Amino acid sequence: MSTGKLSAASSLRTFLEECKAEGDVVEIGLEVDPHLESGAISRLAYETASPMPLINNPKGKDGPEGLFRILGAPVGVRSDPTTRYARVAKSIGLPSNATGHDIIQKLIASKKTDPIPSVRVYDAPLKEHKIFGDEIDLLKLPVPKNHASDGGRYFLTYGLHSVQTPDGKWVNWAITRCMVIGKRQLTGLVDVKQDIGAIWAMWKAQGKDTPWACALGVPPAAAVASGMPLPKFVNEPDYVGAITGVPVEVIKCETNDVVVPAQSEVVLEGIISANETALEGPMGEYHGFLFPAKKSPQPVMTVNAITYRSNPIVPISVAGRAPDETHTVWALSICAEILDLLQQADLPITKAWCPFESQAIWYVVQVDRKRLVEMKTTPETFCRQVGEIVFSSKPGRFVPKIFVVGDNIDPSDLRDVVWAEATKCQPQDSDFYFVGNYPTYDLVPYATHGFKSREPQAKVVKLCMLPAEFETLDRPWVEASFRGSYPEEVKKKVLDNWRAYGYEERPAMG
Repeated sequence: MSTGKLSAASSLRTFLEECKAEGDVVEIGLEVDPHLESGAISRLAYETASPMPLINNPKGKDGPEGLFRILGAPVGVRSDPTTRYARVAKSIGLPSNATGHDIIQKLIASKKTDPIPSVRVYDAPLKEHKIFGDEIDLLKLPVPKNHASDGGRYFLTYGLHSVQTPDGKWVNWAITRCMVIGKRQLTGLVDVKQDIGAIWAMWKAQGKDTPWACALGVPPAAAVASGMPLPKFVNEPDYVGAITGVPVEVIKCETNDVVVPAQSEVVLEGIISANETALEGPMGEYHGFLFPAKKSPQPVMTVNAITYRSNPIVPISVAGRAPDETHTVWALSICAEILDLLQQADLPITKAWCPFESQAIWYVVQVDRKRLVEMKTTPETFCRQVGEIVFSSKPGRFVPKIFVVGDNIDPSDLRDVVWAEATKCQPQDSDFYFVGNYPTYDLVPYATHGFKSREPQAKVVKLCMLPAEFETLDRPWVEASFRGSYPEEVKKKVLDNWRAYGYEERPAMG
C-alpha cells in the first residue's frame, strides 16, 4: 500500500484537496435527498460552471463512516476561462491552466508511451469495511435517482466496471451505467460492440457467468482511461500508468480474481449473468434527451460483496445538456483517438475538438494549410480521406459529423467554428456523405427517432473552407475583426490602454 503522497490523477482524495484549495469544491452539510435533489444540485452546477458539490450528508447514509457521500459534477468545467478544463486536466496529471489542446496531446502521448504495468498490492483503505452475501441491501443505500424520468436509481454513472477474459490476459476497465433492481442485483448496458460486452460474450460462450466488479471513487486517471475507446486487448490498468507516469496499484477482489484500483472508495463485486436479464433504462443521456420508452433487456449483475473505505465518496455523472463528463472526458478522448488516426495516415491535421455545445456529436478538425496546399489534392478527395479513416474506425462509431476548418479557426472556439460553417460551408457542394458500413451509435437521437431510422444512417464531413484554400496560401480575403484588421502595434496599444479608456477589465483574448 502506498505511503507517500499520491497525485491528483492517482487519488480522488488528492484531486478533491487540490480542487478545494482552488475554490472548486462546495461541501454541503445539509441533508440532501438522493431522490432527485442530489441530481438537481449536480445538474445546476454543470450548467452554471459552479464548483463541485460534495454532499456529505445524503439521506440514507449509513452513519459517519458508512456508505456513502456523493460528489456531483466531478469533471464539469469551471467558469474561469483560464482554468476552464482544470478538472479533466488534473485527472491526467496536467496543471489547472492546461488548454483543451494540451489535454488531447497528453492523451495521445500517453497512448504512444510504453504501458506501465500495474502493481498488485494486498492492503488498501478500500478493505477497511466489508459486507458479504445477504448482509448486502443496495435498496437501503443512498443510490441517487438523477432525473425524474430515469428508470431507476443508478449506482455507477462515473466509475468503472472491471472484467477480464477467461484466460486472464486482458483486463478491461469500462464506464457503463448500471441501475439498482434489487437488494443484491443491478443491471446495466453490456453492449457486445464494446469491450465489456465482448468479454461477457467470451464467458457466455463457455456457459459461465462473468466475474465482475464495479469500482467507484477511482483514481481520476483510471476513470478517464475507462471512458476511452482504446484498441481491443489493451489493458486499461497499464494505460493508466502511461497517463500518470507511475504504476497504478491494483488489488484483488474478495470473492473473485478480478482486480480493481486499490485507491477506489467503494467496490461492488460479483458476477454478470450469462442468461438472466432485466429491463434497463431509461436514463438521461449525453445528447441531452431522455426517452421514457427507451428500455432494453440487459444482463443482471449480482453483488456478492461490498468493500469500502471509511466515509467513502461516490462520484456521479448526471448526464444531459453539456458540459458533463460525457463531453469533458468521453468526447475529448474520442478527439484524441481520431486526431491520432488522421496523423498516422499522414494527413495534415493539427488539432481536433468536440464543441461541448454539440453534445458529443460534432467533431472539428483543423488543417495545416501549408501541407494541404503541397498535397495538391481536391476538396472532395481530401474530405473523403478524412471521413473514411474516421468513420471506419472504432471511435468513428460515435462520430456522426466532422467539420474541417482552416488554420485560422480555433476548433475549441465555437464562435470560430460557427463562423466558418456559416460562411464557407456551401450546402450540398461542401457536404460529403458516407452511407453504408459506417455504423452510427444508436444513442444519437435521430438515429432511432429521426427520418428513416430503420435504414443505415448517413454520416457527413462538412468542409468549412473555400476551394481557394486548397490552392494557395494567399487567401483572397482579410478577416474583418479585431485580430484580423489591425497592425500588431495598434492592437497592443488598445489592449494596454483598455482600462484608461474607461473599461473595467482588459478583455481576455484567445
